[in-house]
Parts: sequence; C-alpha cells; structure tokens
Amino acid sequence: MTRFAAPLSGMFIFALASGYLTTLVPLRINAADGNDFLAGLMGTVYYLGLLAGSFRSESIVVRVGHIRSFACFMALLCATVLSLALSDNTISWLVLRFLNGMAVAGIFVVVESWLLCESDTTNRGRVLSFYMVSLYGANAIGQLFVGFLDSSSLTPFILIGILLSLSIFPPAMTRIPTPEIEEASTLGFGKLFQLTPSGVLGCFAGGLVLGGLYSMLPIYLADLSGSDDHMVALFLAVTMIGGMALQFPVGYLSDIVDRRKMLVLVALAGCAVCFGLIASSHDNWLYYPLLFLFGGATFTLYPLAISHGCDHMHPDDIVAGTQGLLLAYSFGACVGPVIASLFMGQIDEGLMLYFITIMGATGLFFVVRMAFRPAIYTSEEQHFIPVPRTTPIVAQIDPRSDAEELLDTEGSGT
Repeated sequence: MTRFAAPLSGMFIFALASGYLTTLVPLRINAADGNDFLAGLMGTVYYLGLLAGSFRSESIVVRVGHIRSFACFMALLCATVLSLALSDNTISWLVLRFLNGMAVAGIFVVVESWLLCESDTTNRGRVLSFYMVSLYGANAIGQLFVGFLDSSSLTPFILIGILLSLSIFPPAMTRIPTPEIEEASTLGFGKLFQLTPSGVLGCFAGGLVLGGLYSMLPIYLADLSGSDDHMVALFLAVTMIGGMALQFPVGYLSDIVDRRKMLVLVALAGCAVCFGLIASSHDNWLYYPLLFLFGGATFTLYPLAISHGCDHMHPDDIVAGTQGLLLAYSFGACVGPVIASLFMGQIDEGLMLYFITIMGATGLFFVVRMAFRPAIYTSEEQHFIPVPRTTPIVAQIDPRSDAEELLDTEGSGT
C-alpha cells in the first residue's frame, strides 16, 4: 500500500483545509450581513464549479500528468482562496467560489484516477476505504480549526493557503511513475433513469440534503450557539464523524434486507432526529448524540441510493451507471443550498424543516415504490460500498465494477 501514500497524504492535508474552508465561507457571510440566501447561492455556485470541473479536468490530467496537474489545480485553489480574503464584493466571491469548485474537482480527479490506475481487483476495496477515511476524517478534523481562529479575520485564509501549499509536497516528492487514465464504459442518463428511476431520484435527494447541509448547517449552528465558533466546530465535527462511522453498519444491514426498506428507515430516522434537534436545547448533552445520528442519516442516504441503483445494473454498466447517479447527486447539491436558504429565511427552524421535507418525501417515495413495484434485479444484488461524492472517476474505483473484469475473464476461458 506504500504506492498510495503520496496521493492519500496529499488528499489528507488538502481535506483538512477544504473542511475548514467549507465551514468558514458561510460563517464569514453570516458574520458580515447574515444573508442566508447569499450563503446558499455561494454553495450553489461552488457545486456548479465542482460539477463543471468534474467533467473537464480529466483531459488536463491526460495531457500533463498527475503530479503536475495536482500542483496546477492546487495552485489555482490556493490563489482563489487567498483572493477571497482580499475582497468583500459579492460578485467577486461568486466567481471565486465557482473557481474553487473547479479546482477542487480537478484535485479529486487527479487523486481518484491515480488510485484507480495503481489499484487492482485484489485491493480496490481497501484503497477506497483508505480514501474515505483520508477525506472524511480530515474534513472532520478541519472543523476544529474554526474554534481556534477568528473567522472574521484574514488568518483563517492564510492558514488554509499554507495547508493547500503543503499538500503539494507528498505527490511532488514521490518517485512513483505517473499512471495513465483508462476509458470508462458509457451509459446514457436517459437509459439510466429508465433502468432505475428510484436510484436516480434517491441520489438527487441525497444531493439536496448534503448540499444544504454543507452550505447552511454552519450558519444554523452559529445562530443556535450565539456565534460561538468553538461550539460550531464541535457540532460539525460530531456530525461528520457520525456520517463516517455509520456508513458501514447501515451498509451491512442494507446487504441483508431490501435496500429500499433501509432507505425508508434512514430517511424516516433522519426526520425523527431533526425533530429531536428542534426540540432539544443545544447546551443539552443529548444534542451531541442527535447530531451524530443526524450525520449518519444524511451521509448514508446517497451511498444507499447508489447501491440500490447498482442492484438494477448489469456488471459492465456499473462504472457508467455510478457516474450517472453521481451526476444526479450533483444536480441536487447545486439546487439544495438555495432552497435550504429560502426555508431558513422564511420559517423558524427552517433548515431542519427543509431536511424533514426532503427526507420525508424520499421515505414516502420509496414506501410507494415498494407497494406498487416489486424488487426487480437485472444482476445479482451488489454489496453496499460507501462511495464518496466527488467526481465520476471514483465510480471506477468502486469494487463492484470489478465484476465486469471477472465476466471478461470467465468469457475468455470458455
């Protein structure tokens, strides 16, 4: 596994900075003018940049290689992050957040394609696990920076710039040869929707939930705690740890029972936890386990939906199908922050009611699907894999896609 040390180390340092930045931006906007809609709009343009970069960065990596691409994308991200500190102009921030998203997408493409090309069928599951721990663990740790630095000063942006610069060192210093990206299979989005509409809509709902969470939850928690950055940091860290820790038990249960039942259970559990968060005082000890469960419910919705979608696919469509489901998630993540901000601006406890609305509708949808549509599989049921919500290339790291290679091997042996 030593050949994965360079990209994973770079990813870990980058994710520390990225997790901090994701929380810093809405807190900064909230401290400036408290405009919830503007915070939601910033989230939307960021996800639009992430979506655009996901489908445009691969050609750059192919042309100049992984290490130089990583350095270029990181330099762009560092420059645009530091530029955020130089201006309070709304238009400038919107443009810079879009460029942030494109640069982050490029970084994900570099790291994921690097891991893909260096892994094989014997270790791909472990590689994906290390990648998730590096990404989500560092994001959770990055939240703790919020409580130690004044979010209204320039210091946080300087620290983020330093971390981003340091993340270049592990890939740049490695002696491992640059891998090559392979072509993926194709599956049209229209055909994908016909094949598994519930998978597509489930992933879209996951994007609505997590887009709203990343963009608006820091503001909600800041308002709740009286703008106490230490409390906000702790609350967010607990939420993300819950999202990471509950991936595997929820996934294990979904491999045993009907995946749609687990989707209903997770969605309704998320609604119940949101009601609990509304009813519970933030200074009560119960608030921490509720946030832990809230993270578990919201962060597992997308992996469950994508696993359900894969149950309906032939093995040689897994890669392209997973990419299409990620696209559905990305559309939801683009729309979610703006809708969540409108809920927050118009209704008391609007953010929690937003989550209740989305997850409640998702749970109801799958209840109706189970009542009128029996479970139909076009292939053997796939194992649950907690796939990160990053770029289409991560679909090729998904161990379920190894079934295609296995089928080719069996076919050539007959």
